[in-house]
Amino acid sequence: MAELKQGGQGRPRGSGGKVSAGRLAAARALMEIEEGAHAEDALARHAPPDAAERAFGWNLVMGVLRNRLELDGVIVSVAKRPLYTIEPAARTLLRQGIYELRYSRVPPHAAVDQAVEASRKLGAGHAAGFLNAVLRRQEGVTADGGGGHPEWLRRRWEARYGAAATARWMEGNNRPAPIHIVATEDPAGVSRDFQHRSLVLVPAEGREGVFRLPAGSGAIPALPGYEEGRWWVMDPAAVAVADLLPGGPEPVLDCCAAPGGKSFRLASRGHPVTATDTSAERLERVRGGAARLGLSVQARLHDWEQGPLPEQFPMVLVDAPCTSLGLLGRHPDIRWARREADIAALAARQRTILRNAAACVAEGGALVYAVCSPEPEEGPMVAESLGWKIEEVFSNGPTEGEDAFWGCRMRRQGGE
Repeated sequence: MAELKQGGQGRPRGSGGKVSAGRLAAARALMEIEEGAHAEDALARHAPPDAAERAFGWNLVMGVLRNRLELDGVIVSVAKRPLYTIEPAARTLLRQGIYELRYSRVPPHAAVDQAVEASRKLGAGHAAGFLNAVLRRQEGVTADGGGGHPEWLRRRWEARYGAAATARWMEGNNRPAPIHIVATEDPAGVSRDFQHRSLVLVPAEGREGVFRLPAGSGAIPALPGYEEGRWWVMDPAAVAVADLLPGGPEPVLDCCAAPGGKSFRLASRGHPVTATDTSAERLERVRGGAARLGLSVQARLHDWEQGPLPEQFPMVLVDAPCTSLGLLGRHPDIRWARREADIAALAARQRTILRNAAACVAEGGALVYAVCSPEPEEGPMVAESLGWKIEEVFSNGPTEGEDAFWGCRMRRQGGE
């Protein structure tokens, strides 16, 4: 579904009483997301074939997720009933409809009529009158959107970073995240390829071979150089984590590799890479990406919570499973899927994974530990629990325009 992110705001085609495919796809995806599905997976399952409708559905889902607190506040205020008493299909269509009425270019009568028609397609036609009434009465009703983030998360960040920095960070998370690409080789040539399409790539400061795509570039697989394996999509902060390991011929073990961006970066810098993951399906994505890019990556199935591999490597990278609270701009569904208790629960898993990965580091070898989370319980506190010397740290949260990561490089000394 990466191509949808570059599709622009989009408007569905008028269809004379029919429901737009993008709107139905968004509603079905949002209902699955509320049950715990990942947004990209849910959108991929329901994506309509038409590119404009896919783009419209993508932007509708992202808009609803980023503004859900405000939308829910309006619903409760107008409907005069608790949110949980409204069935999922009607609740989703109200969120979509109010978002369209307040934030999109869809004509108001079309937004209301489409929500009513969609209720019938989703088996909630009995709620059509209720939907119509709430949507027509929502104008002028205000609700506190809480910065578009859960209250527990806002409190944590304000205590650590201050109210002003937190407000800026949350505001940045509520804007569409830029997409970056990383050149396999010949960055200048990749830039020229895009210039031939009148697209200007913007180099990411301090990240060699990394560029920001201009908004509205189009479908990712259709962009110049993609099919030829000249680049892949990856955030600059994730690149910085991989670059904590110096380039060279030494073999690298990437412990939690999928979807493969860090393995690709390491392989493009001369390392033979062994990439492991707990999911065979996700490892297939790594193999497919490496094959397209022409990079040397060996994929192996392994669960690092169960123990180490029998062999050792001079370099090991652990981008551990985490709350992913540094990815809220790119994945707004995560903010509603997480609870504060998840931080401590995941930190316990991370310590186990890190200990087992550390057993695979050869004497004198380097170990990089990283998480896409700004929470210290998941980052520095887990790394320090290993007791190894920390040589270098990368930390960029709170930040705007790229994902928030914490990572460090440690060195195994004799006897450890």
